[in-house]
Amino acid sequence: MPIVDMPLDKLQSYMGCNPRPDDFDAYWDAALAEMKNIDPEVEMVPCPTRSRTVEYFDLYFTGIDLAK
Repeated sequence: MPIVDMPLDKLQSYMGCNPRPDDFDAYWDAALAEMKNIDPEVEMVPCPTRSRTVEYFDLYFTGIDLAK
């Protein structure tokens, strides 16, 4: 049985305790624009395994710098 600290009806509308930053939309607009303008250079490299039923891969890709 899960333990919660408020009733279900309040949890369903709970928005969290941290305020949304004023630049939230601008931040995500810039991040998405940056993402759309790069070549992700996706590479899947097989990983050795003893499994006869499963294949494993390392996935590499170019990401963006959200810490700007």
